[in-house]
Amino acid sequence: MKKLAKSLLVIALGLFMSVNVMADVQTGKTGPDYPTDYYMIVESKAGGIDIYSQPDLESTRLNDEQIPNGTALHIEGEVEDTENNRTWGYTEYHGMYGYAPLDECRPADSRKEAIDSELYIAGKDHVNYNADYDVKADAEEGTQKLYQGPGKKYGEVPGVRDIENGETLHITQDAEMVDGSHWGVTRVDGTEGWVDLEKTEEWKKEHPDTVEESADAVAETDGKTTAQAEEVNVTPTEAAKVTETPVPTETAKATETPAPTETAEATETLAPTDSAEATETPTPAITEETDEAENTEKDSKEPEAENTDAKDIREASGQNVKAAKTKWYQNPFTWIIGIAVLAVIGLLVYHNKKK
Repeated sequence: MKKLAKSLLVIALGLFMSVNVMADVQTGKTGPDYPTDYYMIVESKAGGIDIYSQPDLESTRLNDEQIPNGTALHIEGEVEDTENNRTWGYTEYHGMYGYAPLDECRPADSRKEAIDSELYIAGKDHVNYNADYDVKADAEEGTQKLYQGPGKKYGEVPGVRDIENGETLHITQDAEMVDGSHWGVTRVDGTEGWVDLEKTEEWKKEHPDTVEESADAVAETDGKTTAQAEEVNVTPTEAAKVTETPVPTETAKATETPAPTETAEATETLAPTDSAEATETPTPAITEETDEAENTEKDSKEPEAENTDAKDIREASGQNVKAAKTKWYQNPFTWIIGIAVLAVIGLLVYHNKKK
């Protein structure tokens, strides 16, 4: 009995250690090995690189399109992959934090080189080195920061006060970056830096549609999409972009079924408020039963496809992407427990025969 007890104890300890190891593997790495603060410029033979949720090429890819060559990445941490002889950089891209393979990047000698690289890929038609005009600050927060480059990733200019709304800023250089953001060079109390031009009165007057859509999206998603934003770790505004389109209540009375491509475009470009208004537009009823049945069938399928696409986008967005659900036989815990049970049964049979 003593030998049997010892055997069972050894099996239990082995099972406990195996479960702990597998738990670490399934959880994945949530942070870099150590913090860093430098810039890398994407330089890949493929024309760009991807950013992943974990330092593993098999993990979830966060970007829809590759990060193009010439893009500067602020590397805030590193992970050494000794098994594949690869270094991963922990960085931010389009509001999402993840890991980029650094073997397809080159180090920037300075922040200026990183900025120059991004201005170069933006193109001369999108960069004005001789700007000379004034703008008035107008941020929703009431104040805004002065940055060391055309993007928050370059960090705030140290020792400079916040820019107050209504303050006049003289712009001496401006640029529309590859990611669609707009930045300008100005001075605050004699210190030069970059300011977000989309947070100015002039830019909002020139782009009223963009401002209205953004405000409507934020207002509508203030209560509805907060839970979604927390689930996938994105901002409420980003979550609003993937909110499912409401299913029409009078599908049988629709006189015309929109093509799938038109439906997709409406889902991607319209704010949730606009989509809801579009579905509420009344249309004349159809008298023929055959047309009524055909339109009902099409309308019932299209919202389902839209909802599926929206669900996929939500699952693939955010800083920490959740792992996809696996079947029971794909779960390593199931196999570990099964092997342990078989081992115990084998020991019991062996000892019974020995007696």
